[in-house]
Amino acid sequence: MNPFTDAAPFVIPSMNQVRLVDLPGVPIPLAWRSKTGYQLLGSRALAAQIRRQAGLFHLPANLPDADLIRRLDACFTEGDQTIHTAAWAVAEENGRKLALHLLTLLRGDPVNRAVRPDWQAEQWDFWAQIRTVYTGGGIMAGHLGPIAAATAQAFIRAHGFAAFTVAVPPHAAQLPLYGAARTAPADAAMLVFDFGQTAVKRAIAHSPHHLESLPNLPTPCARLPFGRHETAAAQTLGRLLDMVAETWTAVAASGVPLSSQIALVLACYLLDGQPRPEDWSCYGRLQQFTSHLETYLSQHLSLRLQRPIHAHLLHDGQAAAMPFAGQAHTAVITFGTALGIGFPPENDDSQLTIHP
Repeated sequence: MNPFTDAAPFVIPSMNQVRLVDLPGVPIPLAWRSKTGYQLLGSRALAAQIRRQAGLFHLPANLPDADLIRRLDACFTEGDQTIHTAAWAVAEENGRKLALHLLTLLRGDPVNRAVRPDWQAEQWDFWAQIRTVYTGGGIMAGHLGPIAAATAQAFIRAHGFAAFTVAVPPHAAQLPLYGAARTAPADAAMLVFDFGQTAVKRAIAHSPHHLESLPNLPTPCARLPFGRHETAAAQTLGRLLDMVAETWTAVAASGVPLSSQIALVLACYLLDGQPRPEDWSCYGRLQQFTSHLETYLSQHLSLRLQRPIHAHLLHDGQAAAMPFAGQAHTAVITFGTALGIGFPPENDDSQLTIHP
C-alpha cells in the first residue's frame, strides 16, 4: 500500500519540503545543511550556480534563470576544455545534491524525521523500500541529466544502497504528457497539456504511445504573485481557459478528429479533481473559485467550445509516473521550477512503456 495515495488522511509527498539536516557518517557541505529539496534542486538554485560562473561560461549573468539553464546545455559539448569541465562540475554537484536528498528519504534518520512532522512512520517506511528513481523535467532532459543521475547513483550505492538505480528515461521533459496520454480514448485523438510554472507543454495524443508535440506556450503563472491573491488567480484561470480553447479550436480546424476529453496536468496537488486545501500555489489557488475544479473547467470549456468537453485533471508528479505503471519500489521525480513527485500505479493498462 502507498501511504501517500491509498488511505486517508492523505499526506502530501512533496520533495520540495524534505529538509537535509544531517546524515550521520555522510559528509554534507555546510552550505547545504538544513536546506530543502526546493532550495537545493529547483531551477532557481541551478541558475544561481551557473550565474556564479557566468564569466567562465561566457554567459551574461543577467539572463533569466530558464535562459541560463538552457544555454548551459551547449557548454557540455564546448570545444574549450575549461568550459566543458566546468559544465560537468555543475552537473556532478547537482548529482551529489540529489544523492543526499534521496539518502535523507531512504535512511529516514531521526534528525530528518523530526523536521517533517506531517510524515508518519508509514511514509518513511514506504520510501525506505524504493529502489529505482526515474528523473524527468526540463533540467534533466539535456546533457546535465545523465551526468547528475550517474553521480547520484554512484554516491548512493557507495553509502549503503548497492542496488539503487537513478535513471533519466527517454522523453524526460515530456513525461507528464506521456502519462496524460494514457487516458486517451481509442477512437479519437486527445489534447494533453502540462501546465507548469515555467512553460505550458502541449501535444496531440493520437494514442497512448504516439504524441504529436505542439509548440510550448508561456506559463500563465509568470509575473503574478502567489498565495490567496484572487485577481492574480483569476488571470491564471482566464489564461488557462484561453490556451486550452484556442488550441482545441486550431487543432480541430486543421482536420484532426478530436475527442471531447482533454487531459490537463497541473503543477499542484490534487484530490479527486480538486486542489488540496493546503496548496495555494499558482494552480492550487484556483480552488477558491469552485468546490470541484475538474467539473468547473469542463463546464467553462464546454461553453467556450459549444460542445460537451470533459477535462481530466492530473497532478504533474502523478502524470510523470504513469508511464512506469506496474513497476514496484519506484518513484519518479521531475525537476523544473520546483520538484514534482509521483509513484507508478500498480496496474499497467496501456500500451505505452518507457525504459531507461
